[in-house]
Amino acid sequence: MTFQTDAHSVPATRRAAKAILAGGTPDMKEDCLDRALLIITELVANTVKHAARLSPRAELTLVTEDHSLTIAVHDRDPGLPRVLPPSRPDDIGGRGLRLVHDLAAEVDGTLEVRYDPDRRGKAVRVSLPM
Repeated sequence: MTFQTDAHSVPATRRAAKAILAGGTPDMKEDCLDRALLIITELVANTVKHAARLSPRAELTLVTEDHSLTIAVHDRDPGLPRVLPPSRPDDIGGRGLRLVHDLAAEVDGTLEVRYDPDRRGKAVRVSLPM
């Protein structure tokens, strides 16, 4: 699904993803759905916050196969995000991708960030077992 990279897109994209996942994957456990929705929210929010200037639209892809869910957010901003080290109590912000990484790792999932072939955009992919 394609979304505008503005603040209104974060809850709207989450709701749309929930409807797709809840309706299309009846065997998905509730804890997996909750984890997926939190990851989607973080990835879309990161795109809105960091990529909107160069990418007024972005794309969320959800793929289920072989008892796994792959979540991908693609935008046309070439800046690659990085996973910051674990936060300290006085840190403010900047830990969304760390949260996504940790949520995936808790269930032996993966996080991957890749440039587009033309290096003018990127995709952030998370794979989770279902």
